[in-house]
Amino acid sequence: MVGAGVGKSRLRKFLMKYKNLLLITAFSLLACVLHSLMLLTEFNQYAYTSGFKLFLFILFPVIYFAVSKEGKFKDLFFLTEDNSPIDKKYIKVSFVLAFLAFAFILIGFFIMRPMLDQSMIIGALSDVRITENNFIPAFMYYAFVNAALEELFFRGFIFVTLYRMNFKIYAHVYSALLFAIYHIAVMKEGVTPGLLILAIVGLVAVGLMFNELTRRCRSIIGSYAVHVGAGVAIGLIGVYILI
Repeated sequence: MVGAGVGKSRLRKFLMKYKNLLLITAFSLLACVLHSLMLLTEFNQYAYTSGFKLFLFILFPVIYFAVSKEGKFKDLFFLTEDNSPIDKKYIKVSFVLAFLAFAFILIGFFIMRPMLDQSMIIGALSDVRITENNFIPAFMYYAFVNAALEELFFRGFIFVTLYRMNFKIYAHVYSALLFAIYHIAVMKEGVTPGLLILAIVGLVAVGLMFNELTRRCRSIIGSYAVHVGAGVAIGLIGVYILI
């Protein structure tokens, strides 16, 4: 009888674990699909889509914790269950990588500038109501708030939660792939098909690197720092093109 009780308990935990895996996968996919659909509507303006994204990327983790009854929202910031201290050594490495990402993107832009249709980029920004008059606040939001939101969602909600459940390979691969696919709808305007494919491949690699930084830092702080470095560089490129 005792053995049967232990067996049922293990089976229950096993089923719960995979149920939570499916919930995270379904909720994260749904959030990205809904955001992508928003971009196809008449409300595809930066203020609206940013607000909708903020709503989705906070709502679905909250719903997950309410439904699964496993963990809390604050757990998304740390990889370890006991919220042990972050690894300061790798945090320092992350800031070095942030600077390198910043420099790489700026240098890459000026090298590849002849291949870019800057009028298409300006037109794409104008379509979402980003102009030289409001670009600075949009740039600040993109570089700092949007980076935090994406790291909380892709690295915190997806990678950290799945990794903690011991779906380690799936956590790395799925979060990186979804991070890349999500950006297809966001960045499909203003770039050639060849550059788009190259960007998606690069984003998968970036997602994998962000996951590894999160694992080593034991927090999403490391990936956030690099994300901000890249976002600031992209924002400065936007300033260069628009002004």
